[in-house]
Amino acid sequence: MAFLAKFRKVDLVRLAEEMGLEITSEDRVIDICKTIKNSPDYEEEFAKGQLDVISQERETERAYELEKLKITSAAETASLNSTRSEGSRNRREIKHLMQKFDSQNTDISLYLTLFERQARAAGIEEEEWVSQLISLLPLDLAQIIIKESKEQMREYTNVKKVLLDRFKMKPETFRIKFTQHQRKQGDLWKDLVFELQNYLDGWIEGLNVTDFKGLKALMIADQLKRRVPNEVKDHFLDEWGELIDPLVLAGKLDQYESVRGHRKINPVRMAERKPLDRARPNSPRKEHPAKNAEKTEHQFGKLSAPKGNWRNEKFERRTQPACYLCHSTSHLRPNCPQLNKSKELVNRVGLSEQAQDLFAPYLSKALVNNDEMDILRNTGASIDIVSRNHIRPEHFTGEVVYVKQPLDAEFRCLPLAKVDLQSPEFGCVVTKAAVIDAQLDSGWYLLSNKTYQLILEAKRKPTLNAVV
Repeated sequence: MAFLAKFRKVDLVRLAEEMGLEITSEDRVIDICKTIKNSPDYEEEFAKGQLDVISQERETERAYELEKLKITSAAETASLNSTRSEGSRNRREIKHLMQKFDSQNTDISLYLTLFERQARAAGIEEEEWVSQLISLLPLDLAQIIIKESKEQMREYTNVKKVLLDRFKMKPETFRIKFTQHQRKQGDLWKDLVFELQNYLDGWIEGLNVTDFKGLKALMIADQLKRRVPNEVKDHFLDEWGELIDPLVLAGKLDQYESVRGHRKINPVRMAERKPLDRARPNSPRKEHPAKNAEKTEHQFGKLSAPKGNWRNEKFERRTQPACYLCHSTSHLRPNCPQLNKSKELVNRVGLSEQAQDLFAPYLSKALVNNDEMDILRNTGASIDIVSRNHIRPEHFTGEVVYVKQPLDAEFRCLPLAKVDLQSPEFGCVVTKAAVIDAQLDSGWYLLSNKTYQLILEAKRKPTLNAVV
C-alpha cells in the first residue's frame, strides 16, 4: 500500500474506476487507497502498471494542451500585428507629407534631415525608411541605391552614406558649409540656425566624433588648421580633412618644418641679357648712336645722361572730328540735323498714369490691425499678403507658408501672422496673412479668395434691431 501514496488523487480515482470501485468526491487519499487495497480484484503488479500508464497519459494530455495554447496565442499575436501593420501602412505614407527631392535646388543633407524628422513624427519604423525614401527620389538616384547589395539596401545609414557620397558631401564639405554658409535674403534667422546645425551634425558624424573630448579636439584642430600657411597645407592636402587630432597634426607640421629647415636652397642666377639692337619701324624720330650707348649703360646699372628735348620737334597734329554730312565740328553724323531719321512706332504695353483708376473697382477701405489701409481684392491669390510695417511681433503665429508667384520658378518661405479686418460693411473678420518685407510695402492689403469667403459669410449673418 505504500507505493499507492506516491501517486496523485486523480490517478488513484481513475484506477479505482478501472477496477469497478465506487469513489465519492469526499473520500480522502487514504480512504481511496484502503478501498483499492481491500478490493478482491486487487493485484499489486497490476495496480503499479496501471498507475504508471494513467500518469503518462495525464502528462501527455497536459503537454498537448500547453502546445495548443502556445499555437493559439502565436496565431492571435500574428493576426494582431498584421492588422496593425496594414493599418499603419495605409495611414503612413511619407510621400504625402514631403515634396520629392530636387537635385538642382535642394541640399541633399538638409533634405535627409527633414526626411528623418518627418518619418519619426509619422511613426514610421526605421526598417521602412529606405522604401519610403526611394519613393521620394528621382529615377537616377534610385538606380544608384538599387545597384547596392541587398544587405546594404536594408540599412538606412548605408543608403544615406551612398547619397552623400554621390553629392560629394564629405566631412570637409560640411565643415566648409558650416563656416561659410550665409543667410539667404528673405529667410528667417531660425532657418539659418537649422541649416548650420545640420552642417555641424554632418561634420561631426562624418568624423565619428561621439563625445565632448573628441569635439574639443576637433575644434582645436580646426583652429590650428586656420593658422597653417597655404604652402604647408598643400603638402598635406590628401589627408587634411582626416587630421582631427591636434597633437597628431602638430607633430606632422613640426616634422615638415624640420625637414624644410635642413634643405639647402641653391639660388638660381639669371643669365645677363644682352641688349637687342633692333630698329623700330616707322619711328617718328631717329636716335643718335650716342643715345644708344647711354641706353646700354643704363641697362647695366649706370645712370644715363638726360635725353634731348624731342618735344620741340614738329609732328602732324591730330585732326578734330567733324560730321560727314555737313562737316561741322559741333556734332557728329548721328546727331546731324540734316539727317532724315525715320520715326518708327514700337509696340509696347501702356501703363496708366494713375494705378488707382485701374484698381478703383476692386479697392475698399478697412482697418488692418487697427491701421486704416486700402484693401485690394486679388482673385488669383489663396492667402492674404500684408507688409511687415503693419504687423507687430505678437501677431506672428509661428507658422510659415511657401508662396510661388507665376513668374518665379522657386517657392518663397513667408511667415504667417494673425490679422483683424474691421469694416462697417462686414464687421470684424479674423484671418491669417503672409508677411512680406517692409521694403516691398505698396500700401495695399491683398485680399485672397479664402478671406473673401469669410467676409461673405459675415455679411450673410442676420442683424437684430433692438426695439425700445
